[in-house]
Amino acid sequence: MTNHDDSALSAILPDDAAQLPAAFVSAFNSGNAEQLDLLYDDPGVLVPRPGHPVTGEERAAADRYLLGLGLPMDARLRHAYTAGDTALLIVDWSVRGTAPGGEEIDLRGTAADVARRGADGRWRYVVNNPFGGG
Repeated sequence: MTNHDDSALSAILPDDAAQLPAAFVSAFNSGNAEQLDLLYDDPGVLVPRPGHPVTGEERAAADRYLLGLGLPMDARLRHAYTAGDTALLIVDWSVRGTAPGGEEIDLRGTAADVARRGADGRWRYVVNNPFGGG
């Protein structure tokens, strides 16, 4: 993970795993790709489509693509299962509306995400799997 100001991180990263999806939605809806990237552990995996995990620049590019739709995300935590410094988060989410080019977008799913508490006590995504079973 890139070094960032500790006060900026504590404003973004939750100290409760169950709050990580809300932090993701807040970062996503801000449109700030750098803020969204802070929510991933290093190396942090995103599964933008079932069976295709990406990390690093590929992950950042996939997140930037979704941010480029200019549409808000809505998410509801269904379950948070925590064991020590690891958590499994089950989250229902959607991104819906009309994209800048006029295309109707209706993305939705149930995520199965894995999070880890860092040495700083803050939670980050290890695996962000928005389509759950894929």
